[in-house]
Amino acid sequence: MKKSFILVIGLLSTIMGSLPFYFAYPFSNDPNSGPANGWELILMLSYEGQKWYLLGGIVLFLALGLSYFSQKRVR
Repeated sequence: MKKSFILVIGLLSTIMGSLPFYFAYPFSNDPNSGPANGWELILMLSYEGQKWYLLGGIVLFLALGLSYFSQKRVR
């Protein structure tokens, strides 16, 4: 249960951090205009924390992989 939760959080974090590589920043008419829909909000948030989302997702995947291999070696 705990490992699947870490896997899901790591996957979502990695996807969120990689979105700016595939999609352009949402268009805005003036400096005070916000996102027009939920997708633009997700893109704006992913641009703001891109390196932290990627770093967090990769760290979670590595921690999960290391714990998996260490358990397999013990058995």
